[in-house]
Amino acid sequence: MLERLLKMVAEGGVHSYEDLMEHLSISQPMLEAMLEDLGRLGYLRAVNSDCDEGHCSGCSVGRCSVTGPGRLWSLTDKGAKAVAHVSP
Repeated sequence: MLERLLKMVAEGGVHSYEDLMEHLSISQPMLEAMLEDLGRLGYLRAVNSDCDEGHCSGCSVGRCSVTGPGRLWSLTDKGAKAVAHVSP
């Protein structure tokens, strides 16, 4: 399940918690635990989400529309390499 989540993030774009929960058929607490696990393992990193509308040009993620609780997460180089090794 962690691998599926990592692959989704690696596909690009910004996914909302709701989209990820629906796609993976999991609860919000489970999604948050999975994101935390991938972060601890170094595959994802939490991005500062203290942004105000109109300041997206300075954001390391780019334009985003993440809604809901929690943090904004970004794929790390380690995460990208891991996905590349498991993808056909």
